[in-house]
Amino acid sequence: MNIRNVMSKQVVTCNPQDYVSEVAEQMRTLDIGCLPVVSNKKLVGMITDRDIVTRAVAKDMKSKVEDVMTKSVISVTPEDSTSDASIVMARHQVRRLPVVEDGVLVGFVSLADLAFPFPHVQEISNAMESISEPRDF
Repeated sequence: MNIRNVMSKQVVTCNPQDYVSEVAEQMRTLDIGCLPVVSNKKLVGMITDRDIVTRAVAKDMKSKVEDVMTKSVISVTPEDSTSDASIVMARHQVRRLPVVEDGVLVGFVSLADLAFPFPHVQEISNAMESISEPRDF
């Protein structure tokens, strides 16, 4: 099954020039842990609750998103398989991936999205196990 069939197409995003405090409030209100960062319709980064805590709160809450976002974004395409997405999630220990087509954000896929329908339960289970393993730094 392709990502196109399971991804969320309504994605809330932020802009690199947004203030971290505003993005943090938006994330709190929406009860989400990350937002794709988009500039001129192109995905340029991701900002997570961890980015905010480790790179902004410890420094200065007046920071802009571009100052604390993760610029190296791992993504999938709508044509990638759900199996491939679960492997990418496991390899990078992430639970969510932006879906990008020609550099443009077209959706978002989470581990929960991959769980329905159920044909890849084993792959999802393997991904979850890998995501949850401690990393050596």
